[in-house]
Amino acid sequence: MRRFLALVSFILLCPSEPGLSQEPQVGTAPAAVGPQFQMPPLGSPFPAPPAAGQLQAIPPASGDSIPPAAAVVPPPSTTVVPTPEPPPKIWEGGLELGLDGSEGNSQNFNLHFGAKLKRKTKFNILSSELDYKENSSNSVQTANKAFLDSRFEHLFQESRWTWFVHNIVDYDEFKAYDLRVSLDTGFGYQLIKNDTTSLISRFGGGTTREIGGPDDKFIPEAVFGLEGEHKLSKRQKLCASVEYRPDVTDFTDYRLNTKAAWEVLLDEEKHLSMKVGILDRYDSYADGSKPNDLDYTVTLLWSF
Repeated sequence: MRRFLALVSFILLCPSEPGLSQEPQVGTAPAAVGPQFQMPPLGSPFPAPPAAGQLQAIPPASGDSIPPAAAVVPPPSTTVVPTPEPPPKIWEGGLELGLDGSEGNSQNFNLHFGAKLKRKTKFNILSSELDYKENSSNSVQTANKAFLDSRFEHLFQESRWTWFVHNIVDYDEFKAYDLRVSLDTGFGYQLIKNDTTSLISRFGGGTTREIGGPDDKFIPEAVFGLEGEHKLSKRQKLCASVEYRPDVTDFTDYRLNTKAAWEVLLDEEKHLSMKVGILDRYDSYADGSKPNDLDYTVTLLWSF
């Protein structure tokens, strides 16, 4: 009996084992003292205690929310986006200007102005070229004339053949007429076409009228022509054209227009060139004036 009472007194007076949870008293909140330890269910093996310095995670109670994981930011893309190619250049042109004069015993002033514009696609070519010249001597005007040459040419795909519509406006203050207008149409054939040389032949028909002249009527004409361009080098090129226009009712009456030019590139960045050119207009039916008009010029040409 004494041994039993001593055993009961030892159990009651002995402190609780460390790590075991105790029932909280009523009205007091359980104190959070470090990592908590839960008793395993009956019959299961007792888990090993955590190693020194480690904390054992306690699964959240029912209803507790787990904070969402931080969003993963992908690394910046290293894919190189190709730069789109610029659209093909379809417009080109240029302006040219030449001046010369003298003062003293005689006064002379010569002005030459030119302009050209060209639009080229894979289907057609539209071009226009203007030459204007004015000369004076001792304050008396000796020349005042302009020559406008325009052409629309349709290109047949995979063929050397073309179809064109052509117009010429010729003004000369010292001629018997006020204005001469020509209009023609026909077909062209590309004789040579490569990176350095281009040569095309043309034939067709049209009409010409000298407005304000003694023979102010429409004259039917045939048209035969050649036009070419050759690049001598990266900085030099030659251009030339010739057009024969006979009167179909009388082939002894005809007109012959010839143009030629040599261009030398002076400044590539500023698109500045020097141009030496000639424009010759021959008219067998000159109506009392000289049949041949030859203009030659040396000008500065700015291209775009």
